Amino acid sequence: MTSLADTTGVANSPVSGFVRLDVLHEKEEETLVEHEEASDCSPRLSSRLPAQNTHAALSRTPVSQQPDLLQVNIEEPDNVLITELKEDAQVKQTDGELSQTNGESVQPEDESPQPQGESHQQEGESHQQEGEADQLESENMLGTGIDGPLSERYETTDTDAVSQMTVVDIELTDEDYDTDLENEFPDDESDPTKCLYFKICEHLDITPVSYFLRHINDKHITMRYHNLSPDEVKAIALVLKDTVNVETLNISGNYIKDDGCYAMCRMLEENDYVVEIGLADNKLTNVSAEYLCQMFRVNSGIKKLDLSGNEFDDAVAEQFANMLESNKYLKELDLSKNKFDQVAGAILGPAIGSNDLLDVLDLSWNRLRQKGAIAIAKGIKENMRLKVCRLAWNGFGTEGGLALADALSAHETLLELDVSGNRLTLPVANKMAQALSTNDTLKILRMGNNLITSAGAIALVTAIHNSENSEMELLDLTDVPVEFEFLRVVEDIKLKKPHFQVIHGPAMRSGNTLTDIGKAAIEPFKRNKEPVIILKEHIVVNDMRLIDILKRYDVENQLSVSPEQFITALDELAVPYDKKKLEHAVQRLAKDQSGRIYFGDHAKLEETTETNEKA
Repeated sequence: MTSLADTTGVANSPVSGFVRLDVLHEKEEETLVEHEEASDCSPRLSSRLPAQNTHAALSRTPVSQQPDLLQVNIEEPDNVLITELKEDAQVKQTDGELSQTNGESVQPEDESPQPQGESHQQEGESHQQEGEADQLESENMLGTGIDGPLSERYETTDTDAVSQMTVVDIELTDEDYDTDLENEFPDDESDPTKCLYFKICEHLDITPVSYFLRHINDKHITMRYHNLSPDEVKAIALVLKDTVNVETLNISGNYIKDDGCYAMCRMLEENDYVVEIGLADNKLTNVSAEYLCQMFRVNSGIKKLDLSGNEFDDAVAEQFANMLESNKYLKELDLSKNKFDQVAGAILGPAIGSNDLLDVLDLSWNRLRQKGAIAIAKGIKENMRLKVCRLAWNGFGTEGGLALADALSAHETLLELDVSGNRLTLPVANKMAQALSTNDTLKILRMGNNLITSAGAIALVTAIHNSENSEMELLDLTDVPVEFEFLRVVEDIKLKKPHFQVIHGPAMRSGNTLTDIGKAAIEPFKRNKEPVIILKEHIVVNDMRLIDILKRYDVENQLSVSPEQFITALDELAVPYDKKKLEHAVQRLAKDQSGRIYFGDHAKLEETTETNEKA
């Protein structure tokens, strides 16, 4: 629709029944003023004109069906302009006079004057034709829509009326606005903590964090990866400074940097009720390490501190060492995924050994190699309180691995040890196996992603199987290839410990060491075809008839026989086997078992199978 406020030349193009808004003739204005004085309910003309750069919409609805006020689409958000159109004969008469004035034609001088009567008649017909043409033009310009001209779509009225425009200013209140801020940040005067937080945010000119506001009175607040700025962290720290209900605060992954860490440390110097603090992945540098170590001199509440994924290096190793030596409350420390090198390891090792309160230590994903790895291993050996130690992906190598195995053999409290991805070799696996044979506390051992070979894997599970006091629950050998003998030993362990779990790499048909060259391959998943399989450390019996024969030779009913009786039972069974290889394996097994060969595991397996078949 064409807006009247945008149309120029109003006085030269009168339209019946409408008022041009941008230009009004003086005579037209006087007529409208006289009409206003006659009608007390009409406002002044100045109040009926729209503001500059606004648009007044004209209704296409017949006057008889129009409401009193019609809303107008404008750009100003705070005003609503409403137009009311009424026909008036006086405005039509004014438009006619304007049209007559603008439409007078000048006759040529050489033409003869016409008689006065004929002149008036021709002049009236001319005005009538001009009025009809102007009306048709206006209807085509303003009244034509999608469905055709205005005259075809709406009813018309023969009554003359004056078009009046009324401008009404409506004041909007706060109830007219619907925003998230009303529900997100209620003004709860009964909660002094929230009120304090609002005041601090207003003072710092920041927006309150909605998640923190909802959980401000919880015991555990976790805001990981919330993209908090240092100022937002400062506001949170100022609120929590005097709070006694928050026990756990985790703001990891927010990149708060050193400024945010400083605010947290100032808060923790005065708040001893927070027992766990998570500051991982926050781009903290050595400057933040100084703040943290200074804070621990006065804080007596923090029991768990997570500083993983930051940028600490050897320059602050001595400060962390001093913190560990003087620590009286911290029980869990995570310094993984930082930049500590062998220099830092040499400094942190003695501090770990002197600490008698630390339960969990995580130094994974650093570069603690060579002398740094050896120093860490010695510190673990001297620490008689440590329960969980994670040292994965540090590149300990053979020297560091052997030192860890030595520490494990003497440790009496360690429950979990993670040395994955440390370039450990077969000698380290054999030394670890020796430690496992005497250790009766370790429950979880992770040695995956190392070069211990299939022989090292067999040595580990064999030590667990032979240890009567082993408490091992999980052996993680991720990506370490194994062979059939390893799988067989694991089955024997599960007979004694049904809850034992093992994670390993691909199962091969033969081992991957030099001693396995020329060894007969065994398909791990088709092993039941052969009645007796002679392995390096075990003799696998797949024919349960041999158990019945061995029981006849077991007079004392101890589920064990001598090497000679075992060979005689195999001859009686009449199954093919390598006699020389069998004699060598039997003698080795008898040596490990005090001169006797124990077949109780096979007997238990037979009984379990019979029970399952009956069920």
